[in-house]
Amino acid sequence: MKVELQIPESLNDITLGQYQKFQLLEEPTNEDLLCIFLNADLNVIKSLKQSKFDKLVTQIDSLFIQEQEHKLRFNLNGVSLGFIPNLDDITYGENKDVTAYISDWQTMHKAMNVLYRPIKLSKKGKYIITDYQGTRESDIYKEVPLSIVMGAMVFFYNLTNELLKAIPNYLEREMLITANRQTAEKHLTQSGEAMKKSIHLLKEILEDLMMLRPSHCINV
Repeated sequence: MKVELQIPESLNDITLGQYQKFQLLEEPTNEDLLCIFLNADLNVIKSLKQSKFDKLVTQIDSLFIQEQEHKLRFNLNGVSLGFIPNLDDITYGENKDVTAYISDWQTMHKAMNVLYRPIKLSKKGKYIITDYQGTRESDIYKEVPLSIVMGAMVFFYNLTNELLKAIPNYLEREMLITANRQTAEKHLTQSGEAMKKSIHLLKEILEDLMMLRPSHCINV
């Protein structure tokens, strides 16, 4: 019996939930790769011709090499979701939760719940999202296309790089406007080092998460 396989053409066709399932495997195989990302039964995968099997593994693996664009808006199950419009206005609760959840692929759907929320008002290209109410109903975000997730992570990776570049200039300006130079140096050195450690940690977390893709986990 011929079985129609739904072959993903881009990361738009792979969900965060599928990727989370793949990441749970300690030593994923090519069979695991195809079963999860084709949403197919193992018996179906085993019935494939070897040439077709190899082609599909290479094809899916190549999807994770493509650079993803950070999208501010997208639709999920008929609901228009928008990225936090202004990160300068992020609340303590939002910042605390997204920092905690974005550090682990198994809680990434909760991080997406913080970052992308339903748009309640849209006008002239601008929009307002609903207030943050926690992540109690975040499981729906497991259906978010992986392209959206990867794009958001690239955005944060670039943001942390910019912050790291800006720290020296920030410290220098603060020292110049402080009357007591010795006190300022001590205070700013401590603050600067703490800030650097925090930003470096976030950068390392994002680098680790972005490296955890099938091409780094399997032998093709």
